[in-house]
Amino acid sequence: MMRLSILLMLFFSLGCEKEKANSFICLGDIGGCVEDSNGSFATISDCELHCGKPTSNLAVVTVFLYENCPIAQYMCGPLREASRYFCDTLNQSILFRGFSPNSFSTEESLIQFMNKYDIPFNVSLDYNHINNQHGSYTQYYQPVVTPEVFVETNNELVYRGMIDNSYQQLGQWSSPTEHYLINVLHQIVDGESINLLETTAVGCVINY
Repeated sequence: MMRLSILLMLFFSLGCEKEKANSFICLGDIGGCVEDSNGSFATISDCELHCGKPTSNLAVVTVFLYENCPIAQYMCGPLREASRYFCDTLNQSILFRGFSPNSFSTEESLIQFMNKYDIPFNVSLDYNHINNQHGSYTQYYQPVVTPEVFVETNNELVYRGMIDNSYQQLGQWSSPTEHYLINVLHQIVDGESINLLETTAVGCVINY
């Protein structure tokens, strides 16, 4: 009888377990919120009240970099050219932003990285050294390597992967024949219809 009572108690305790409530996090400089199990806000309304609604940028370019990754260092050139061409020469409302998901990065090392490679947009640390966890941007986009780029327009992802195809395999550089980032930004600026395109980025693997 006692054994039956224990089994019934276990059954009802498991049956009454509640699903984990949704929570939300800010998307920072572009505004808006997304669901995240570790979010600080219980509802999207509370999140948007604090963080604001999505901004009206024509496009958002999010790139993950690690300052000690040789391929990421090399790709600073194409990134710099794309940022200056679309934002300065064409005067388009395109937001470029970079993040390091690496636990070895610091704010100081990233400042040195931006200065050394003349990066015209901010590269921020996206790793919580206190909790030993990747930051909200890395958790949201789930990049596989550095460098890896994500392009969004109208709050929809339209491209992720290589910046160009200079490196199709580790240690094998060749003059690029495909300029993926520049091509998709031209499509956005020209108002073309875009379907999601994904390429396999090559670089330094991000450990999760």
